[in-house]
Amino acid sequence: MTFASRNIRAIAISCFVLASVACSSPSEPETAVLVRPEAEPASVSAVKAIRAVGADEESVLQINPLRDPAVEGFLAEAARAEETGQFDVAFVAISKARNLAPDAPDLLQYEAEIEFLRGNTIEAEKRAYESFKNGPQIGRLCQQNWQTILEARKVFNDNDYLPYAESKRDACRAKRPVRL
Repeated sequence: MTFASRNIRAIAISCFVLASVACSSPSEPETAVLVRPEAEPASVSAVKAIRAVGADEESVLQINPLRDPAVEGFLAEAARAEETGQFDVAFVAISKARNLAPDAPDLLQYEAEIEFLRGNTIEAEKRAYESFKNGPQIGRLCQQNWQTILEARKVFNDNDYLPYAESKRDACRAKRPVRL
């Protein structure tokens, strides 16, 4: 084969390929694949249940101590981190707040909730019980403490303990005074 015939053959093949591509019908657009949204993680559901308990109580007295403004700043930082799913960052912020007020029952409970979100169920249960021991042992915080313990026991499949934790949670409800 001569040089000219090889070039003509290569040009002819190139033209054929270009013509084939130009004349072919456009490919079908890809259909969107429907994806079912993932189920909410169990830890998130548990924390929602913890925070919801006692919310319907209309006569619960809450006493909040005056705090160092730095504690409030760390709490705000923890809340922002939690909203974006940065649970480790939230834990660091709540730990800094607890360094300033180590025995504050509401901070202990918040730390328990963050620990639950981080997957540290044992630590969450410990913090909730510590909060209960340091706290008012009645009212919404008390209910949240026992709901945290209840949710932890569900994770541990400790069905024998569940009725006890439920009764302790229910015993935290503030009783209205009888008026005559």
